[in-house]
Amino acid sequence: MPSGKGSKLLRYIEHRLRISLIDNRTIVGTFLAFDKHLNLVLVDAEEFRTLNKNRAAILEERVEKRSLGLIILRGENVVSMAVEGPPPPSAKARAAVGGPGMARGVG
Repeated sequence: MPSGKGSKLLRYIEHRLRISLIDNRTIVGTFLAFDKHLNLVLVDAEEFRTLNKNRAAILEERVEKRSLGLIILRGENVVSMAVEGPPPPSAKARAAVGGPGMARGVG
């Protein structure tokens, strides 16, 4: 088994991840795939932005949430990744259906 970054990331396929980006946004979603550039594919993704306002020496902080759905994150924008939760119980059944094989045309 290769000991590169790819083999370590394979453990977290179908897990719920929290990803911090260089522009201080946080994305939470289910990890589906990655490539050699560490671009990430997430499904059911949500974006969280922290907005700071400083009025009259009172620091106000609020978090905006936005639903994104299926997204691709460019690898160079990712600062950190953390596991939010394990894969759902139904994910094992879904992952077992596929597998290596040969695609054939229908007609």
